[in-house]
Amino acid sequence: MDDQIKIINKAMQSLEKTVRGEIKKDEDKLLVASALMAVTRNLYVEAIGAEDTAQVFASIADSFFLTEEMLEQYKPTIH
Repeated sequence: MDDQIKIINKAMQSLEKTVRGEIKKDEDKLLVASALMAVTRNLYVEAIGAEDTAQVFASIADSFFLTEEMLEQYKPTIH
């Protein structure tokens, strides 16, 4: 498990650096994010198939709402 987390962490750091290099102006953020989503989708489909990919993306979308609801409920503060 630790090796998997290390791989994820390394990939995230490397990809974020590369992706941010593609952003020349604020308006580019959504365009670059769209490209990342397309690449992510393709990798998931190759690894687990279209049906399971759809379930993963649905779970991710649901988590956005859950996170927002939790933040509204607890209103965390930064000290």
